[in-house]
Amino acid sequence: MHAPFPLSRSARTVALPTLVLLGVLSGGGCKDISRFTTRPGESYCGNVVPAGFVRQGFGPGVRMRMTLDVDHLDSSPGMIGTDDGLFDYANLRPIPQLAHDTLSTLSFGEGRQRNLLFGITPSQGPMALAVVSLLDNGDVEVRILRGAGLLPGEEPSPADGDQLYGIFPMQRQTGTCGF
Repeated sequence: MHAPFPLSRSARTVALPTLVLLGVLSGGGCKDISRFTTRPGESYCGNVVPAGFVRQGFGPGVRMRMTLDVDHLDSSPGMIGTDDGLFDYANLRPIPQLAHDTLSTLSFGEGRQRNLLFGITPSQGPMALAVVSLLDNGDVEVRILRGAGLLPGEEPSPADGDQLYGIFPMQRQTGTCGF
């Protein structure tokens, strides 16, 4: 049986190496992120970016600790704690629908291997969104978001909770991040 569009021998000689090279350059469609899993006794640690224009609901010196298990992103991916008690080793909560949504391929900024989205419940108030970015250099960056500004004339609702926005650049360390 013949292929519907047969290639000449010279075309096959060029096509096969080109396809192999494209597969190598593209990373084969996915990147191995297993190196981001924290081992027992390790955590990612970091301080909130103190600039007020990217910080809401977090004090300027708040420190975060995170454990991560990339082999269980869909069941028990890890925990986050902050030294101010806002997050008391709260579980990162997978959002199952993301597995079937292109939002799971969210990409922003340079130097990121993958961005992960989780729900996370603080010690007070409603759930927030955690965006965990796995960086090319082996570090992680965590963004916590909850709520939005009010529109003119709009009254705050207690159900919304306090607005949260914080960016935490984090590095892997041995120990408990000092808290």
